[in-house]
Amino acid sequence: MIKCKVLIGILALSFLLACSSKQTSEFQGKTVEYSTWFDEEKSDELEPYRKILSEKLEDSNESAQALEDPQKYIEYLSDLDASGKKTSVEVKLKNFIAKNPNEKKAVFLLGVHYMRNKRKELANYLFKSIEKDPKFVWKSLLFNNLGMLSLQEKERDKAMSYFEKAIATEPTIAAPRVNLGALYLQSRSYSDALPFFKRALELDGGFEDAALGLGTCLESQGKFDEAHRIYSQFAESHPNSLAVLYNDATILGKHLGKKEEASELMLRYIQRGGKDSAKAHEMIEGWR
Repeated sequence: MIKCKVLIGILALSFLLACSSKQTSEFQGKTVEYSTWFDEEKSDELEPYRKILSEKLEDSNESAQALEDPQKYIEYLSDLDASGKKTSVEVKLKNFIAKNPNEKKAVFLLGVHYMRNKRKELANYLFKSIEKDPKFVWKSLLFNNLGMLSLQEKERDKAMSYFEKAIATEPTIAAPRVNLGALYLQSRSYSDALPFFKRALELDGGFEDAALGLGTCLESQGKFDEAHRIYSQFAESHPNSLAVLYNDATILGKHLGKKEEASELMLRYIQRGGKDSAKAHEMIEGWR
């Protein structure tokens, strides 16, 4: 069984993602990259990053940021929202927007806040209000999130169109490529999906769903050695990527005849809390 999420629920912020475009100086690091997921299944994986955010927030001077540097304050609010704390983020963002109506980044972040809290209609309204703004610099993130909302409404074609727009605009990010690749995977168009996952992994080497998608495309084309190489390289630098461990063990045991190595990987998957432990135990028994 191939473990790969068909659709991911990612992406909210742009200025906290690493980026190779001319806007790099605006981007502040990697911590929020994994704290902007809308996927509840990722909650355990987010805890280390949320801890980092909490420590960062403790050192922040909110009042000074609000008065002296609006962009810093927007960053503070995004950290606050992504940290998972039950705080008055909505009120703070609304107050900021009331005083700074031209700060469309704050409007976007309020939409993200609503999207994270499953208030889809409000999120969609805010995203739509800035969709045609030619000066909005986070178009790729905006289109990606509109695509996610379209998927939630089961509008596949509309979602694909938004993801394609996201890929064609700045800043250059991995998420819409993974989302579009996942839709091609869903329809078993593996050759169409593969370049999107490959590019996504080039953009973000720590993006597990990109590695899973690329490996899945290769497996589905019978390229098991190549898929194993992708999974193995990713797991080497990300040892807690359980889905990658599961996939790699399955390839080794079922397709490459390396049952002992496969059993070791699957045991590691079980010991680290993999959710399909019963199936994993069954596979190990079959390899003995």
